[in-house]
Amino acid sequence: MKKNIFIILPFKESLNPNKSGAVSIYIKDFLKYSKYKNNIKLVSSDDFTNSKIFRNRNYINEFCNKYKNTDISIIEIHNRPEYVNILRKNFPNSKIILTYHNDPLNLRGSNSESEREKLLKDCYKIIFISKWIKNRFFIHLRSNIRNNYEIIYHGVLKKKKN
Repeated sequence: MKKNIFIILPFKESLNPNKSGAVSIYIKDFLKYSKYKNNIKLVSSDDFTNSKIFRNRNYINEFCNKYKNTDISIIEIHNRPEYVNILRKNFPNSKIILTYHNDPLNLRGSNSESEREKLLKDCYKIIFISKWIKNRFFIHLRSNIRNNYEIIYHGVLKKKKN
């Protein structure tokens, strides 16, 4: 099956159990139960060997270079709004989903009102893991007319085994 959904972990996150952070642990657990798991390519800094990538901009540029000829339907990123501009330029036909796990006002790329309004335009969907995080994102914005955001609380409902 074709992998046309890419989840890009923050560059400091690893899939190595000894180096995993909260986001990578959450994503790995989530993927176990996703009906789309066979379509998903999970990307982390573990996928790149270039030591220069250990900065956000280099990491996302390395991703763009590696997958520039790949038809990606959905790109999901977590806690890195600064990636959106670069991804939008390199993958103009991909749907970008940005998930916030932390205060948007403390993350590069969503500090200012204009940055957050641009994110609302550039992202297919913005997901917040709590109402508080959503409210922080919309603080002082002129409007939240767009409906391309929602709250999805952490947690996975596991199927009961018979």
